[in-house]
Amino acid sequence: MSLTVFKEVHNTWPAKNGKPAGESYDLLCMDNSNPPEHRMEEMLYYRTKEEERPKVWGKSVGNTIQVGVSKIRHGENGGKATLLGSQKVKTYG
Repeated sequence: MSLTVFKEVHNTWPAKNGKPAGESYDLLCMDNSNPPEHRMEEMLYYRTKEEERPKVWGKSVGNTIQVGVSKIRHGENGGKATLLGSQKVKTYG
């Protein structure tokens, strides 16, 4: 998928019901895939991986990224879809 990054979102949550505390670094994105009629109509979150963060965090807003999506998770981020996968290497700045 081709995604344009709209906003960076960092979330943390406490340990609860035996589950450990956690945090996420997500990119709120708009789908720019082609053809346009096949694009997702809603904003999507892309969950960055730990190894991607130094390259993208603080530098991605307004840029277009390419993501190979392996899973779409629902129920997080206010019910918006969260994409899990791998980002194609890109230099920001």
